[in-house]
Amino acid sequence: MLALDDRTGNVLTTIALFAVVAAVAFAASATIVVFVLALLFAYLLEPLVAWVERRLPPRVSGRTRAIAVVYLMGAGVAAAAGYAAGPAIAAQWRRLADASPDMVGRLTDREFLAQHGSAIATIVDRAVGAVTTAAESAGWLVMVPVVAVFFLQNRTGFLDGTVDLFAQRRERAGVKRTVERIDAMLAQYVRAQLVIAGLSAAAYTVSMSVLGFPYPLALGLIGGALEFVPVVGWVIASAIMLTTGWLAHAHWIWMGVVIVGWQTVLDLVISPRIIGDRLQMEPITVMFALMAGGQIGGLLGAVLSVPAAAVLRIVWLEHKERRAAAAA
Repeated sequence: MLALDDRTGNVLTTIALFAVVAAVAFAASATIVVFVLALLFAYLLEPLVAWVERRLPPRVSGRTRAIAVVYLMGAGVAAAAGYAAGPAIAAQWRRLADASPDMVGRLTDREFLAQHGSAIATIVDRAVGAVTTAAESAGWLVMVPVVAVFFLQNRTGFLDGTVDLFAQRRERAGVKRTVERIDAMLAQYVRAQLVIAGLSAAAYTVSMSVLGFPYPLALGLIGGALEFVPVVGWVIASAIMLTTGWLAHAHWIWMGVVIVGWQTVLDLVISPRIIGDRLQMEPITVMFALMAGGQIGGLLGAVLSVPAAAVLRIVWLEHKERRAAAAA
């Protein structure tokens, strides 16, 4: 009978534990993505919630009321934008309905199908796949603001609980310092994403204004906001912008070229540099984390890659500082 010593048993147990964690993460990847995005969304809203909380009258002040005020303000802005753009959107859909018989007749023409049948089939397959993925992700994304409320409401307790989870009594001060550095890093990461979203909104707005798109500012803001959603965010934004341009008879093909070019520059140049500056990481490290995370873990990997790399960096620096202090 094969007997295992304690060290071998510990190694095998650790490997089995990692395998179980990886399997659970893969099975619950959509849920984990929602909670991670909700945490980042909470970091985005935290300064505004704190600002509102400080300015509420003392008799009605409180974090819960401040969160409610912020969400009501967001809902009001969204409702106003929808009310302003609603009539134009309805008119464009009516134009599409009026033009649909001609488009269907052209697509079913035998000569047209003979010339472009394979290309149409390929485009349709890719479009259906992209729309299906985006629709599934959009369904989960609805939960992000809901879950973010719990992070906003219990932020202090969440940080204290994290310290209690990892700290031993004699190491509590060091663990608390590490958690505070990670907390500050996540805030910087969200601010970097906000800068990237602003640049995307500006690029899209200017491009659509030049190319004759209707409501370029509103569409640009939508495109910038969806930059917060990795992998599928820009796909959803592209579908919205290009469909609007097609309906309005704008230069939507050129806009597609602009979107592809902008995303390439954003992923390879702008994002690594901005995020690297905020997190004190080299741009090449950020680029590697984004590429490797997306390839290994898909949407979940893309969401977690850069924050995970930054957390590892902080933990390593804290470890080095403790060793240097102990040796001194």
